Amino acid sequence: MPRPKGTRDFDYEDKRRELLRRMTLHAMRRDVVRPSLRDLAAAADVTVPTLRHYFGARRDVLDAMLEESLRLGRGGLDAQARSDAPFDQSMRDYARALIGALAAPRDVKLGDVFAVSLGEGLLDTEVSASTLRHTLEPTIETLEARLAVHVARGEMIETDVRTAALMLLSPLLLASLHQDQLSGATCRPMALDAMADDLSAAFVRAYARQPALEPA
Repeated sequence: MPRPKGTRDFDYEDKRRELLRRMTLHAMRRDVVRPSLRDLAAAADVTVPTLRHYFGARRDVLDAMLEESLRLGRGGLDAQARSDAPFDQSMRDYARALIGALAAPRDVKLGDVFAVSLGEGLLDTEVSASTLRHTLEPTIETLEARLAVHVARGEMIETDVRTAALMLLSPLLLASLHQDQLSGATCRPMALDAMADDLSAAFVRAYARQPALEPA
C-alpha cells in the first residue's frame, strides 16, 4: 500500500540525525571554510536535493546542526545550572568545568562547535539567530541560573546576573578559543586552569556579598 502523500517514512528522524552526525563531523573539523550545501551533502554521502528534502536551505542545515549539538550536550549544560558549593568554590568549579568541556577530546569538540557557530553567525545574518539560540544563549542562561542561586542564598550581591554571567564567561571562552581553535598555544601559551582560578577569584571578590558590620 503506498504511503499517503505528505507523510514521512517511519525512520525519517533516524535518517535525519545520521545526516546531521555526518555533516557535523565534517563541519566541526573546519577542513573547509564555510562549507557549501554541496560540501555538506558530500560529507553526508547524499545528493543536494536529498539534503534539501530533509532540511531546506544551507541556513536551515546549519540551524539543525547547532540544534542537534545542543540536544546532545543538554545534559551536561543543565548540570552546570546550579551548585551546592559555596560561592567561591562554585565559581572556580564552573570556570574549570567550562575550560575543560571546551577542550575535551570527543568526536565533536565543544570548542569547535563554538568556533564554527560564532564564525557562521558573525559572517551571515541568516545564521546569527541560530548561533544565539543554540550556542551562546543556552550557555549564558545556564550561568545566569547558577548565579541566581548564589544571589538567593545571600552569597552574591543583588545585581544583573546576565551582565555578571557575561563578565565571567567571555574571557574564559575567548582564552579557550585563543589557545585551541586559533592555535594560540603554539605562540602565546597560557595555563588555562590557572587563568580560570584567577578569573573566578577576581569575580568572587567583585560580586561576593560582604558580611554586615557589627554595630560599634
